[in-house]
Amino acid sequence: MKYSMANRDGLIEVLHRALKCGDSLIDLDEVRSYVSSPRLFDITVRNLEDSLDCVGDTFLDQRTMLADWPQRTYGVSLERWRAMSSSAQLIDDFHHNDTSVAKIQVWSFDPSSVEEERLRLAVALSYTTAEFRAESRIIGALNDVLNDLGFYVDGDRY
Repeated sequence: MKYSMANRDGLIEVLHRALKCGDSLIDLDEVRSYVSSPRLFDITVRNLEDSLDCVGDTFLDQRTMLADWPQRTYGVSLERWRAMSSSAQLIDDFHHNDTSVAKIQVWSFDPSSVEEERLRLAVALSYTTAEFRAESRIIGALNDVLNDLGFYVDGDRY
């Protein structure tokens, strides 16, 4: 299997053919050897006015019992970020309960361009090792959304 982006058509089926062994789930770390993270960089903004797609903790919070931070996390393509960046109010520091703040993950593709299953895998791939170690609940939430797709995150590793 060649290295691929998370928005590749038929990605989940390709991964199953290449990595699946019997009835076992596929470790997300194995997937990372073949699929890049869609997340390029993060931006924190105040008073976001655009309607954007949820990614990261906010995506997981909508589908699991993960309690998200007061700041919502949204995903945009690099092209969309370029179009909206001139009007965005960038910030560095904020109070942890400030709901006027949003986190934007700039992705290599538009999160709305893929169906739910590939989006679940893409969100999982967007997390870093440091984020797994900082908040172990993320692993449980990811496993809730990944297991029926045939993937898992090994919580013992982090």
